[in-house]
Amino acid sequence: MHELLQIIVFAGVVGIIPLFIPRKGSAAAGVIALAASIWIFFKAIRLFFGTGEVAYRIALFDLGGQIPIDFALKLTPFNSFIIIFVSLFGVLITLYSLGYLRGSDRGSIYYSFILWTIGAAFGAVLADNLLVMLIFWEMLTAILFYLVNMGGKGHEKAAAKTFTLLGFTDASMLLGIILIWVRFGTVSISRLSVMPIETTAPVTVIAFICLFAGAIAKAGGMPFHSWIPEMAKPTPASTIAFLPASLDKLLGIYLLGILTFRIFDISAGSPLSIMMMIVGAGTLLFAVLMALIQHDLKKLLSFHAVSQVGYMVLGVGSGIPIAIVGGLFHMVNHAIYKSGLFLGAGAVEKQAGSTDLGELGGLARVMPVTFVTMLITALSISGVPPFNGFVSKWLVYQGMIDGNGGYYMIFLVVAIFGSALTLASFIKVLHSIFLGRRPAKLDKVKEAGFAMQLPMIFLSILCVVFGVFARYPLEKIIGILSRSNVGIDGYSVVIAKNGGFWNPTLATGLMILGILLGLLIYAFSGIKKKLRFDENPWVGGNIMDDEEIAIPGTHFYKTVTDDLNPLLSGGLRDGDRGDYDIFNIFGRLGDQVVQFLRMMHDGILSTYLSWAVIGLGVLAFILMFKW
Repeated sequence: MHELLQIIVFAGVVGIIPLFIPRKGSAAAGVIALAASIWIFFKAIRLFFGTGEVAYRIALFDLGGQIPIDFALKLTPFNSFIIIFVSLFGVLITLYSLGYLRGSDRGSIYYSFILWTIGAAFGAVLADNLLVMLIFWEMLTAILFYLVNMGGKGHEKAAAKTFTLLGFTDASMLLGIILIWVRFGTVSISRLSVMPIETTAPVTVIAFICLFAGAIAKAGGMPFHSWIPEMAKPTPASTIAFLPASLDKLLGIYLLGILTFRIFDISAGSPLSIMMMIVGAGTLLFAVLMALIQHDLKKLLSFHAVSQVGYMVLGVGSGIPIAIVGGLFHMVNHAIYKSGLFLGAGAVEKQAGSTDLGELGGLARVMPVTFVTMLITALSISGVPPFNGFVSKWLVYQGMIDGNGGYYMIFLVVAIFGSALTLASFIKVLHSIFLGRRPAKLDKVKEAGFAMQLPMIFLSILCVVFGVFARYPLEKIIGILSRSNVGIDGYSVVIAKNGGFWNPTLATGLMILGILLGLLIYAFSGIKKKLRFDENPWVGGNIMDDEEIAIPGTHFYKTVTDDLNPLLSGGLRDGDRGDYDIFNIFGRLGDQVVQFLRMMHDGILSTYLSWAVIGLGVLAFILMFKW
């Protein structure tokens, strides 16, 4: 069996085994899934460091004898880079689930879905045929539907919304593929990538928009984003960390990359490029504003998962080489730190029994590993140097500076402002969960198990490594783009063309030096002697206990919805209710159509006869006009 097909088949076949293991033996199923995912990870590493491109193709049928349909897989530098992280997250999430799902009644089938997800993701990424890619894409939608249905209270609505939105955009992808098929006579990605395609032709533009909708819906971009916040509350944190946070971002932005610099010829400043940049900027700004007002940790993180997609779409869609590098690097960085954040949220939920920020506090002392890992990943997503999120955002900023047009400065301001709001949001998160006073009901909380700690530690280390030593992954991404005719010849060219390029290793050394100097000043300045402590705090003339003087981290952020500009505050409250949700908007329109049809079908014979006569009259008029 061919090595590309072997991985997909292996994941599918081994995924059947947990189905035959009783629920009480879910740990055994987890161990099997972990062993299988590790094997897949090492296979992906071997493919990544292999020599050249590898292809597998088998003819299926010819449509009308003219358009051949092949089951085609192809390993390229771009998708070999993606499958490394797909398989890595498969290993980490499976290991984490062994601790997170211990004692759960979800059964062994969860691990089957994990392996099937890995296999379907490999199929979608390796596919060299748009129809084959869509088949695996649909498999992932179906698997996600079942995984969401395995959640807690409210899972039915979340699963239905997820399947509806993703199903609708998958259908739009099918339409786009058909339009490409009709116009160019092939759906082979390799053949399309060497064909000159006019992006100004109406049919081609429609095809691109249809495929673009599928890409951003999978990644979680607006306006098809609302399935992610909806599924956040009832769905296990391990599932969210695996699909919306990591794999779906990788797949969605991978497809966007294929569309923008392999299949279609979209240049910087073109109408399609500006459209994508507007979508990216709108996504990162409005989603982070929605995150600010959330009090549930998983829902807050889900809005940040949406917001960060904006940076990726803004960078990749700009058509500017340095911004494309930043967008793709941010795709990888986001998968790393956002998975770490959701895993941390899962640890807090499992140990403290809640994700409501108003009910938590003071957990840093009893959950130090979770605190440190979430601190690192929170700083990463906020774009604080020297972590990985800053490097990729900095590249996107530079791309906007390099843009030829005043409107690029608007996108730059939006991107920087979005990072500032992200940091403000995570100050609330860290304070509410780990700092301040610990409620009495959380006195018995302890750190999560080692199986849950290890993936969080590993991901936080990656945040540091990919920030301090960003050159290596950037060289890989730039090498991929240079072989894709994007216009970047090497890492040195990036530095030469962008004089303000961030030097993370040097900057980190200077930051450490500054911290050491600060500690020396603190140690020898005698500041400690000037501090005064009082064990009996007095407020308003009364002695208060620990619970009464606790200051929840969520109170300050009520200003966003209560005291700011009425238009902005009201818009955020309306958005939180789902008033601007495209799913709800079309749901209301559909309900109105149904009510109208019900009104027309009243069961009275004379009404039906009237409609029949009107219909015959219309047909007679059309026939008379035709002749």
